[in-house]
Formats: sequence, C-alpha cells, structure tokens
Amino acid sequence: MGILYWQMNDVWPGASWSGIDSSWRWKPMQYVVKRQFDDFVVQSYETNGRLEVFVVSDMPLPTTALIKVSIYQLSGSVCPSSSNNASSSNNASSSTAGTNDSLDADIGGPLAWSATKRVQVPAHNAAVVFNSSVTDMFSLAPGCSYSTCYVHVDAEADAVGPLAAYAPGGKIRSSADSFMMEFKGLKLTKPTIQLSDIQQTSNTTVRFTVSVGGNAALLTYWDSDLLGHFTDNFKNLAPCSSIDVEFKSDQGPVTPAEVITSLTIQDLFDTQADLYTPSAAAPTKP
Repeated sequence: MGILYWQMNDVWPGASWSGIDSSWRWKPMQYVVKRQFDDFVVQSYETNGRLEVFVVSDMPLPTTALIKVSIYQLSGSVCPSSSNNASSSNNASSSTAGTNDSLDADIGGPLAWSATKRVQVPAHNAAVVFNSSVTDMFSLAPGCSYSTCYVHVDAEADAVGPLAAYAPGGKIRSSADSFMMEFKGLKLTKPTIQLSDIQQTSNTTVRFTVSVGGNAALLTYWDSDLLGHFTDNFKNLAPCSSIDVEFKSDQGPVTPAEVITSLTIQDLFDTQADLYTPSAAAPTKP
C-alpha cells in the first residue's frame, strides 16, 4: 500500500504543480514531501483553541520518542555567544518539564516557554502525544502574542527494526511548526542570514551551514541555477539557529565557489522584495 500524489515531476518546461521540474531541480514542495514520507514524522496543528501534536511511525516495532514543544519569539532574540551556549542550554533545561535528554538544548535563541516529555510511539500507526490549550500555553510565555510568537515541536525517536542499523546515533528526528494566525498577520522583522563552514565533501557534493540571527526566517528557501538538489530546504529557521545543508550536483564535479556564487536565499519576509544574496565565508579546504 502507499500514497500517490499529483504530481512528482514535469516532462517538459512549464508552469505546473510538480515537485521536480523538467531539469530535475527540486522545487520547495518536493522537500516538504520528502520530509512527510520519512519513517518517523511529528505533526502539530491548532483546532478549536487547542494545540495537538501527533507522531506517525512506519517502523515495524513500537518505540519511544522525546517530544519538546517550544514557544519562540519571531524577532528580537539576543543570540548567545559560543562561550555562553552551555549556560543558555542549562537555563532552558531548568525550566523544562521532563528528562535531561538531547532535545533539552536550545535549537535557537532563548525560549519563551518549553515542555519536554517522553512518549510511546506505536508501530505502523499514528498517535496524539500532546494536547493543550493554546491560551494556557501562551500565558506561560511572557511577552508573547499570536502575532509575535509561534510554536515549534521537535521530536527524536529511538530507531527500531531495520532502521536501527543506519539511523545516525540510533535516532530519527522530525520537527513541526504551528502559527496561531495567518502569515500576513505575523509581525516579522527582516532576518540576517549567513553562510559558513563551506566544505567540499566529494567532487559532486558541497556542504555549508545556513545561520540566522535574532529574527526568525520563515519558509526559507535556498536555490541554485546549477543542476542538482539539496539535502534539505524550505525550512522555518528559529532565531539564532543554524542548519547544515549539502548540495548534490547532477551535472558532474562542482566546486564550493561555484555553488556559493550560484545561491540565492529567500524567506517569507522578502517574498515581495528582490532575492537576497547571502554573504559567505571563504570556502574551506576539504
């Protein structure tokens, strides 16, 4: 059994709802579909004033997962320096309910509120693992309103069955975001987006890190006119967070300089403005 959707790819150039164009370049939709077809997925949505979080597992055996539900400010966060990261993580853990596990570290800037719990994950099934009043949650996040903050959910499941042999560290991670109002009503501030740690990992693969400052970058999409695709894309980046990305070339050998100079980055704030070309550190040797 499975699910088919229309449509995966184009066979000729043209405007369409495909996830992959006729040159095999991935559109934003394809990255979302890829994440939704992972073996373990967390989802969150608001209905009737309550936030529900549920997990979906394709693993053949029951397992457990650590779920962290957080509220983040959309802008104005003060990013801790690298020397203060440890103390920031400790402060977040002290206000977090649950066990001290890997998700207790901040994924971005200072949290407005968070709660962590370990949950049971059924085999080949879905389950609701968190259900709370949105009003009650936001009352615990000082300075937050529906237009200035959003909910981020991070999940880390213990890999079981065949996946346990190749899942990094024996874990499978997934994340989801929920906004309490339409995007047009959010109070966004232009984010600062930077590239760093640019490395060539093979003659057809270049790795780099995308980082944002104290303002969240929503629906962030990095694109290249080179033939190929990225390992991840079209992400909501929390304040003070970063993500490691690889570009995999479909046109043969490629250098870090070629990839970086071909990149454009766009986020929700800039959808009505010119594409933002990021500043990048000099490529490092492999």
